[in-house]
Amino acid sequence: MTFDISTLAIARAIVAFLGGLVLLMHWWHDRTVWAAFWWAVVSCGMGVGIAMLAMHGIAPDWVSTALGPLILDLCGALAWVAARIFTRGSVKPLVVIAAVGGWIALLSLQAAYDSLQHAVALGVAFTACLYCAAAVEFWLGRGEQLRGRWPMICLLAMEAIALFLASLQYATSKLTLPTVGWFGIIHFVGLVYVGGAAIFLTMMLNERREIKYKAAALIDPLTGLANRRAFLERAQQMLDRSLRDGVPISLIAVDLDRFKNINDAFGHHVGDHVLRIFADVISKVLRPAEMAGRIGGEEFVAILPGCDIEAALAVARRIRNGFQDDARFVDGHRIEATLSAGVATAPEHGGGLAEIMARADEAMYGAKDRGRNRVLPAEPYPRDPQSAVVIRIA
Repeated sequence: MTFDISTLAIARAIVAFLGGLVLLMHWWHDRTVWAAFWWAVVSCGMGVGIAMLAMHGIAPDWVSTALGPLILDLCGALAWVAARIFTRGSVKPLVVIAAVGGWIALLSLQAAYDSLQHAVALGVAFTACLYCAAAVEFWLGRGEQLRGRWPMICLLAMEAIALFLASLQYATSKLTLPTVGWFGIIHFVGLVYVGGAAIFLTMMLNERREIKYKAAALIDPLTGLANRRAFLERAQQMLDRSLRDGVPISLIAVDLDRFKNINDAFGHHVGDHVLRIFADVISKVLRPAEMAGRIGGEEFVAILPGCDIEAALAVARRIRNGFQDDARFVDGHRIEATLSAGVATAPEHGGGLAEIMARADEAMYGAKDRGRNRVLPAEPYPRDPQSAVVIRIA
């Protein structure tokens, strides 16, 4: 039994158009998401190219047998561009334009000196390779946990396989739309692809936006360090794990010396630069498993799992020395900013986060009382066990 698949091709073109419109609306809502724009161009272009293929026998032959496949080939190149922008943020446009221009020239020569049939087969095969490359781009970005990533990779792989089969069909038969055989399966796979790609790309873009918003709610915008809420939540988890495993964990409380005087004398823009310098210094000193947070205006805390008091004191001194060197001159002004720090360790200085922070805070103010620009360890035990524990960090 035979059937005409032109209806399936038209359905595929309509679905491609609709998917492109959805992605175009997503880009219009947030015009920084260029991956959505280029994938919308791909979907709409596929709709045009597939519609031209479906017009075989109605439109001139050059429309359905030359222009339609060429547009679909260009869509393959743009699919790779969109995937690379999604994963890496940008592409080199001159390289892409040169590659596409050379590719079109090669296909034109193939059509002129060999046959249009072989040129179409070659173009479809190369397009399949581009969809494979797009799938590889999404795979390379798998470190970013997005639920739509693997379905998108599977769809791209299916489309690439279907195009390879189509290339074989073009190379071994006449340039027509067969009524039976692989072409029916190829068009069905293409229909699934154009609909699913728009769905899963939109899903990944929405997931990425939600992750971005959640991260922004937990990060201090000026320094890029964790804010108070994020630090306390993560530090409590680290402390619980360390106490459960029986390993030490240390906390460093830091306050920039005479920071108000810096703001008053040089302006808040210089003060903000000083804060960013400190954030850069502490981020370079800490290991990946350690974390720093901005608790107040010029008050910071760092937590160091696996560090005893001596190791934590060494880290605090490296932070102090690095900040003193980097903040000596800021924006052409001689600032000579310094810091005072206090270090406390669990379980030596307590078993609760509030207690350890209070002990480190107490040591930090002791460093200020002794002349600033120094690091002090917390006292082993409070002098008055009955006194209330007060956290002085704002």
